[in-house]
Amino acid sequence: MRKRPVLCSASLAASLLLACNKGPEAPTTVEPAVGGSSTSRADAQAARTDTDVERFVVTLGDAPTLGPDTAAVTVVMFSDFECPFCTQGLQTLKRLRDLYPDDVRIAYKALPLDNHPNALLAAMAARSAQAQGKFWEFHDLLFSGRALDPGVILAYAKHVELDMDTLIRDLDTLEYGPEVRRDSRQARRLGVSSTPTFFINGRKLSGAKPLSEFDRIIGEELRYADDLRGAGVAAQDLYAETLHGGFEAVEYAEGRRGLNPDGVYAVPLGDSPRKGSDTAPVTIVSFGDFACPFCAKGHETMQRIQAHYGDKLRMVHKHKPLPFHRLADPAARAAVAAQAQGKFWEFHDALYAVGPKYGLDDLRDIAKQLGLDMQSFDSMMSSQAAADHVEKDLALSMALGVNGTPAYFINGRPLEGAYPEIHFRLLIEEELDRAQAARDQGIAPEKLYEHLTHTPLQD
Repeated sequence: MRKRPVLCSASLAASLLLACNKGPEAPTTVEPAVGGSSTSRADAQAARTDTDVERFVVTLGDAPTLGPDTAAVTVVMFSDFECPFCTQGLQTLKRLRDLYPDDVRIAYKALPLDNHPNALLAAMAARSAQAQGKFWEFHDLLFSGRALDPGVILAYAKHVELDMDTLIRDLDTLEYGPEVRRDSRQARRLGVSSTPTFFINGRKLSGAKPLSEFDRIIGEELRYADDLRGAGVAAQDLYAETLHGGFEAVEYAEGRRGLNPDGVYAVPLGDSPRKGSDTAPVTIVSFGDFACPFCAKGHETMQRIQAHYGDKLRMVHKHKPLPFHRLADPAARAAVAAQAQGKFWEFHDALYAVGPKYGLDDLRDIAKQLGLDMQSFDSMMSSQAAADHVEKDLALSMALGVNGTPAYFINGRPLEGAYPEIHFRLLIEEELDRAQAARDQGIAPEKLYEHLTHTPLQD
């Protein structure tokens, strides 16, 4: 894995359901139990008594688990450390573990919600604790009821005797950010948008439900497990066999509105202004409106991102002047005119420095300050060529599904809105890993963008 650079940043350490995609066909045989005989898939399928039960394929991957791998029932909990209902749900799971110590296995998945400011940091810290072999002790402390902030999270880490230097380094480098984002992508595929959400052997249960509801489903699953064992399914294969044929993803009747946050879009660069090397491993394409205050915030974030990642980034700008911003279109055409004289980025930065309440005079004043030929500037700004350039960017934004500004595509992966810097960094770190993997496969540096924007995510 690509080694991530350490930062000197204390701030990080401080029912529309219509159809589902079925999972792929499983192998035709089930691995035999030790000392047993081979069991055919047909025998296992004949033992199924759950044909009316809706199940989802919830892979565990490297998720932290509590309980035996041979448990008949696996409960996966998508949770957020700042969610009070998750605290209630955890108490229910602890009671289930007491009731079924040999039959129930618990698995944790991270789903930090955007409205909980410390949930993401806590989730990454929990993954660091997992790497140090102390996940569940740390997990339970995070859910102990005290309001979380960076100081509390670090205090809990000290209490469970984590190696603090390792934890700080993991947080500063976002070492486990990709794992947390992978859990969130899995949640979205499964139609999970709130916490807690449970999957009991793939059976979805949303919210902090009473113990009796869990108990009822677990009882049914234990009886079904007995049927599978009777058909010769080995204990270690029960979970996989139970999920066989389950739904892998949720689709909605009216389709997705806007951009798919887990999609990869092939965004053509065309003749748009760009800054940085064509061999940079990460290309950020931004759709912006100079009169949009959120774009101004996004610009500040981009400046910090560029300062941190340097030559690892290539920046590309595309215009999306919104119709309700009176001076957005003139500003976009003025920027095209500056680009024609090789001064796009200087004009871009200077206009954002003025702020979204600029006037028409500001456009010409900036051009003069940059030493542009004003006759050429005025002519280009009012030309059909400038209008066509802006219109082409607008048409592309509509074709992609961009509805507002700012919108960013990081190696084709969308991020809409003026998100905090950490969201960009997490995505960039994932893309640096994807770029390194592509380079290891022999993809030339100058071909990375084309390759990565045509390669779906592999989770």
